[in-house]
Amino acid sequence: MLGLSDERKSFLDLVRKSEPRKLRAAEALAFFDDKQDDTTLALIKRRFANPESFRVFQVNILKKIISRRATAYQTPPIRTFQGWDQTAALDLYQSANIDAVLKRASKLTKLLKTTALQVVWTEPHGLQVRVLTPNILDAEWSDPEHPERLVVTHAASNPANTTYADWTATTYQRRNANGHPIPTPGNAGAMNPYGVLPFVPLFDRLPDADFFLPGGDDLIGAQKALNVGLTNLWRAVELQSHGQAVAKGLPIGDPIATGPDKVILLPKDGEFAYAAPNTPIPDILEALEFLMRSTASTNDCTADVLDLSKTAESGSARAAQRIDLKEARLDDIALWRGYERRLFEVIKRVVNTHRPGTIPEAATVRADFTELQDNLTESEVLANLKERAEIGISSPVDALMTLNPDGYATREDAYRALLSRKQETEELTLGL
Repeated sequence: MLGLSDERKSFLDLVRKSEPRKLRAAEALAFFDDKQDDTTLALIKRRFANPESFRVFQVNILKKIISRRATAYQTPPIRTFQGWDQTAALDLYQSANIDAVLKRASKLTKLLKTTALQVVWTEPHGLQVRVLTPNILDAEWSDPEHPERLVVTHAASNPANTTYADWTATTYQRRNANGHPIPTPGNAGAMNPYGVLPFVPLFDRLPDADFFLPGGDDLIGAQKALNVGLTNLWRAVELQSHGQAVAKGLPIGDPIATGPDKVILLPKDGEFAYAAPNTPIPDILEALEFLMRSTASTNDCTADVLDLSKTAESGSARAAQRIDLKEARLDDIALWRGYERRLFEVIKRVVNTHRPGTIPEAATVRADFTELQDNLTESEVLANLKERAEIGISSPVDALMTLNPDGYATREDAYRALLSRKQETEELTLGL
C-alpha cells in the first residue's frame, strides 16, 4: 500500500503531466466559444513589432463545421421508458434539461474527441447533468470505456486555490492544489456514496487503448491561419486602399495641404501625384477562400458550407449536399444510443441514492433517434405531408404534430384539436 507521500506524488504526477493536453483542449474550447483574439494577437506578435496596431477579426469556421457535423441531437430523440411511468421519466429529464445538455455534449465531443457527463445531485435543484471537457479531466484506465478513476479540476483564478474531485467506484476525495485531502463533512471515510463512478465517458469514435482520443488539430490550425489571414487582409485594406502622395521638386519639410478645395503651387519641374499601391488584397482573399473550402471538404462537409456568396437553395438541394454526412451520423447514433442507456443507469443510481425508490431498479430506456430533417420550405413540407397521406402512411394527426411538435403532448391531443378545427370550419361554412 502506498504511503501518504507516495499517494500525493502519484496524484500530482497524474494531474500535472497532462498539462499540455489540457492546454490544447482549453484552446480548442475557447475557439469554439469565439474566444480567439488573444491567440491571434500572439501569432501576429511573432512577426510584427507592434501587434496592437492590428485590427483582429475572426470568422469561426471551427464552430460552423463542428455544428454541421454534430447532428445526433439536431432533433431530440424520442425516449421510451420501460418499467417506469413515462410521464414521470420525461418530467425528470425535462427538469434536468437533458436534451440541451446532450446537444452541447455532442458538439464538444465532436470537437474534443473525448468528454464526459457527470451526474450530480444538488439541493434544492435536484438532478443535474454536466458536461466535462478534457481541459479539466484526468483519468486512469485499463479499459478506456470503463475508467477506474476520474479526477475533475476545479480551477481558481489563483492557482493556489485550485481544488480537485478525485473519484473511483468506491471512494470520493476532495484535494487541494498540493494534493492534500480536504475533509468532506459527513463523509469522514472518503466513500463514494453511489458505488459507481457517476460519470459517462463520451467518445467521438470507439477508443482502442487511449481514453483521451487525438484529433481535431487540422481544424485548430486552419482557424488560426484564417484569423491571421483576415487580420493581415484588413491591415492591407487600411494601408493600401488609399493612394500615397508623392512630390518632387518641393522643399523638404514644407507641409502640403491637399484636398479638392486646395491649390498646390509647384515650382518649375515640380511634380505632385498619388501613387497607386500594388495591393495583394485579391490574392489574400483567394487564399483564404481556398483555406475555408479545403477545410470544410476534409471534415466531411460540402465545400460550399462556408461559401458566403451562394444564393438561397431549396431544402431538397441542401439535402443532396449532406449525403456525405449521413454515414457519419449513423456512426454517431450507434455510439449515442449506448451513451443514453449508460446515462440512465447512472441517473437511476444517483437519484435513488438521494431519493430512494424514485426510479424502479428494473427500469430501462430506449432512445429513438429520428431521421435527419431537412430544412424544407413551407410548400415543400406541405407537399410531402400531402403525398404521405395520399399513400396511406400518415394522417392529418401526423401532419399537425409535424407542423407543431411542441403543441401537443400526445396524439390524442392532436386528434381532439383537429376535430375542434373541423367543427369550427363547418360552423363557419354554414354561417356563410
